[in-house]
Amino acid sequence: MLVAAILTLAALPMIASHSAQDPDDYMRLLQVRALLDGQGWFDSHQYRLDPPSGADMHWVRLVDLPIAAALALFRLFLAPLWAETAAMIAVPLGQLALAMWLLRQLMRELRLEPVAQLWALLLIPLFPLLSTNLMPMRIDHHGWQALAALAAVLLVLRGTWRAAALGGAITAAWLFISLEGVAMLAVIGAVYAWRYWQQASRAIEGFLFGLTLGAMILLAALIPPGGYTIARCDMVSWPHIMAFAAALMAAAALRVMPGQQGKAGRLLALVPIPLLAAPLLILPLGVCAVAPMAMVEPLVRSNWQAYLRESAPIWQQSPSAAAMLLALPVLIALGLRQALKVSADPGARAAWTTLGALALGASAIALLIMRGGIIAQLLALPFAGVMVAQLLPRARALQQVPLRIVATILAIAGLTPAFVGALAKPLDPRVTHSSVRHAGLAAAQPCDLAPLAALAALAPAHMFANLDITPELLVRTRHTAVAAGYHRNYARLRDVILAFGGPIDQARAIITANRAHYVIACKGSADLAGFANMGPDTLADRIYADQPVPWLEPIAQLSTGSLRVYRVK
Repeated sequence: MLVAAILTLAALPMIASHSAQDPDDYMRLLQVRALLDGQGWFDSHQYRLDPPSGADMHWVRLVDLPIAAALALFRLFLAPLWAETAAMIAVPLGQLALAMWLLRQLMRELRLEPVAQLWALLLIPLFPLLSTNLMPMRIDHHGWQALAALAAVLLVLRGTWRAAALGGAITAAWLFISLEGVAMLAVIGAVYAWRYWQQASRAIEGFLFGLTLGAMILLAALIPPGGYTIARCDMVSWPHIMAFAAALMAAAALRVMPGQQGKAGRLLALVPIPLLAAPLLILPLGVCAVAPMAMVEPLVRSNWQAYLRESAPIWQQSPSAAAMLLALPVLIALGLRQALKVSADPGARAAWTTLGALALGASAIALLIMRGGIIAQLLALPFAGVMVAQLLPRARALQQVPLRIVATILAIAGLTPAFVGALAKPLDPRVTHSSVRHAGLAAAQPCDLAPLAALAALAPAHMFANLDITPELLVRTRHTAVAAGYHRNYARLRDVILAFGGPIDQARAIITANRAHYVIACKGSADLAGFANMGPDTLADRIYADQPVPWLEPIAQLSTGSLRVYRVK
């Protein structure tokens, strides 16, 4: 309850203004609205983007279900706006409760003492990537990914064939939510393979059985029949299922292969698993089998995707974010060392070692893609609990009061990502590679669309807006828009980029071709600043300088703060 109260308190400004944390949260709400308004289960297009054909989304409906259920319930007794806000509070807090329950189960497998378990749970607010994805008003899919990963890891520790099969099925659901889980799938698969090599455990067969069967069932449940034969880079499709099935058959063949009594024979018998699976994945998909965003054209990649810090590696992050990521393997290593030092139970020591390998694997993935740190932070919590349980009594035993206070604070928070990131925060302004830099962006404030009732009161119109604000614009109004930041719709993404960031004389032709009635831009949006950096005298430059554009009529009553609204003449 305390952790939920802290996260809810942190989210109060968003709750009061009915605001979400991220554009993806607004887009998820739009998808749920469409589902409840009668849009087909298999149809995940967003028809308020690029109408009438709509924008093709790579999201499946799995994550929509709990939000839709909560929203349908709250609509029975709340006004629409508050019903949506209530759903956006309830769903992430439900995820938080589930995460804490799963953590308790995992820590029992580790034989972790109760006080260390309690500290592990209480420290959640000091793990920023995790806490911000489990706090009210956050309904995007990252929290569900982390929960699936935690459940799969818990089932790895339980070690039975049945637990592994259930873990494989949960991993299949995780991959349908986001294919980014493939990297962690490889780490989990490697642990099961190691167990077969060292212990002759057949849990790898159970895991691959659950993964394959789960993926087949979910393909039928989430993808329309016409999509079964389409090979996709950005979601589970037939090449992935073929690869899973081939790996399963190779694992099942271990039962009849000779030489399985010795470790050398078992190691050799594992080799066909990747050799059979990899070609079935790589041949149909090519390079995007390992780099899904390779499908994005260079203009869109360099002028939109390159600015997405959450998907960037550590060397493209700010010093505070990099320090936060680097703190995790240190915390895990120290916690593992301490856990192995104090535990005499062979089963607990084996569980700690397995969790350490999985958590370090997740931390390595986070160094390559920052949002992978959500899972790494979740898996690091038991190690944090161990360290606090060890250090806090020593700190409390100090005689001098000032020293005891400082030592107590350091014992509780000193190894957490939030504390380490805060220490590096003063270095952020000195690093220019990690974010968009533009004088207009530095001087601007974020745009607040919540109070702009006049914008919503306009007759439904088609908006040409910068990408970051489009989902919120659609949630708060009846309007449609050209594009938002979703990679499958690269033609419209390209139009938005070239209109704001290309030569000014081509902007009018692009905007007119898209039948836009209004141009809306936020000076506080990083993507607009990135477009302004593409060249001299762009439309974005004119907007930042508040210079007139002959074919755009400023609407003063709607252009408040950093927001600029123009009527296309």
